[in-house]
Amino acid sequence: EFQSVPAGTPPVKVGYFDFMGDTISLIPTCGFWITMNPGYAGRTELPENLKALFRSCAMIRPDMKLIQENMLMAEGFQTARALSVKFNTLYELSSALLSKQPHYDWGLRAVKSVLRVAGGMKRANPHLDESQVLMRALRDFNTPKMPIDDIPIFLRLVNDLFMGLTVESKVDEDLKMKIVRVAKECGLQYDDVFVNKICNLQELLDVRHSVMLLGPAGCAKTTIWKTLQGVHNLDSQKNTCVAETVNPKAVTGDELYGYMTLAKEWKDGVLSIIMRGMSKNLPDQGFHEYQNFKWVILDGDIDAVWIESMNTVMD
Repeated sequence: EFQSVPAGTPPVKVGYFDFMGDTISLIPTCGFWITMNPGYAGRTELPENLKALFRSCAMIRPDMKLIQENMLMAEGFQTARALSVKFNTLYELSSALLSKQPHYDWGLRAVKSVLRVAGGMKRANPHLDESQVLMRALRDFNTPKMPIDDIPIFLRLVNDLFMGLTVESKVDEDLKMKIVRVAKECGLQYDDVFVNKICNLQELLDVRHSVMLLGPAGCAKTTIWKTLQGVHNLDSQKNTCVAETVNPKAVTGDELYGYMTLAKEWKDGVLSIIMRGMSKNLPDQGFHEYQNFKWVILDGDIDAVWIESMNTVMD
């Protein structure tokens, strides 16, 4: 309707239009941008008639080496340039040589996470060589999420790029002892892989506020988090770690997250009720101030509909 009107300058209004009952004024210098990921499961394709109203702009992949170099400098690494080459090579080779897993991410987000971990390690161990710090961060951060077949390939790549360097993994012996105690009490076999996975989960929870446990049915996903919960509650009179389990596929997206009614009223969803109870320590929901760890466990299949919304909530 207003496409033929010449561009004005703010705050010139060239007209009004009705948007679902709300009157919105049109200012020509106000712009709209749409980000599109072609073929991505969580996005719907734009209809052609809407696409025609927008000018498309193609994007190219960023130069990871430069970004890594700058981020390493920001974390305090002196030999950032040499290390960024090794970092970039490792991720390029990993994406080419390792098996294709849906949860693997060798992109910018994963790089940022590793560099944050590496920066924390460098400040905690200033006496260690920078190559050793980065090698440890890359190895310890990536191996927990790999299937057993990919681990030897990845470790060989790390050893080839950081030749002659050996760094021991940081092991929390106290946590391991507690895990063995809890496993004995629950009648579980505590083999090394099981204990290591629980340690990995705790390490991730220390640096993340949302973590995924992935694997086929019967591979001990539930037992791992329940054992870690038992470790936190060990030797304490009151449970300091509580968990609320929700099946995200048992309800609709609106019932899970909440929604606005047509009368512009907010209706709470399952997650928003639980989150409010946890943050405000509502005793009628079973939450108290002495509980240091409050987990919401979303136990169910992953699909693009609910996980995309969760991505936004976590951001």
